[in-house]
Amino acid sequence: MQWLFLRLAVEALNRVGIYASIYSFWKRAVLKREKAILAVARPEAIIATYPPVETLEIGLHLSQKHRLPLIADFRDGLLHEPIESKRLRRFACVRQAYAAIEAGIAAKAAALVAVSEPLSRYFRDTYGHPRAETAPNGFDPGEDAATLPQAELEPGCFHIVHTGRFALSDAGCDIAPLIGGVRGLLAARPELARTLRLHLLGELSRREEALLAGLAQRGVVRLHGAVDRPRALAFQRRADLLLLVTSPNRGSVATTKVFEYLQARRPVLALTGNTFAAEIVEKTRCGWVVPPQSERQIAQVLERIILDPVFRHAADMSPGAVEEYSFAHGFRRLAELLPSIRLR
Repeated sequence: MQWLFLRLAVEALNRVGIYASIYSFWKRAVLKREKAILAVARPEAIIATYPPVETLEIGLHLSQKHRLPLIADFRDGLLHEPIESKRLRRFACVRQAYAAIEAGIAAKAAALVAVSEPLSRYFRDTYGHPRAETAPNGFDPGEDAATLPQAELEPGCFHIVHTGRFALSDAGCDIAPLIGGVRGLLAARPELARTLRLHLLGELSRREEALLAGLAQRGVVRLHGAVDRPRALAFQRRADLLLLVTSPNRGSVATTKVFEYLQARRPVLALTGNTFAAEIVEKTRCGWVVPPQSERQIAQVLERIILDPVFRHAADMSPGAVEEYSFAHGFRRLAELLPSIRLR
């Protein structure tokens, strides 16, 4: 009820042109305790990770007031390909506030760290920042597959696995071409209906459930609903093929799922455009990149992967191919950056 009240209050304020968010109250509580926090932590630098945007505001305040170097870490774009695009479109006060916050961060931060190279390039091109670095997300190389539950998959079938949400996470992510591609494949190769299994683990929108209903009735699509992370990882590591679907309009996208897929060391079919996720798949040679809106190409590549073992085994599943995207590598990048930081 408290969460709902906050959402309604923020909505009302934004509608009348007053900027606020559900974390504004949390930000004020943090800043009231800043002396106690700094006394305990005694920081030499501030790392502020977005989202939410309030972490950037807190970081900038502490940096300026206490003359501490600030590293602004963007795990998503604030204005560039924003995850809050709907809110930005609806409310001018939010757009103005975010523009001011981003400009302030770019002017004062000693370094900007972004989750992908397209986002780093945006900061360099837009603000001319000399220290816009890329530190992608990654996988945990110490995660032990032996601790995962069993994923019981039907023997003698080709299992494609997708974990996570589609449009519920990114409104631009549309599975209609994927469904059309699978239908086209089954029309050309009707015998595959007996052995092709598409497992979807995660919440679906009503539209997606309607699109999938026909294939689900035929037994080709298996809907598992929301599952815990260990079960999702177990399915990933038993899959014959892992499926990645992204919005064609977000070039900087590379979600945690991409790195979980690399850790699983199973071939990946990436339905994505000219994105950072596509760059990772191509660089590691762990799978195939297909335009997300092309039903024909989706059907063609799926057919080759399923029926041509030589083509399927061309994917490089060696640990060395994906090491660059491990947590250890990301921390090494950050460790190299920190000693060079100076207050601007």
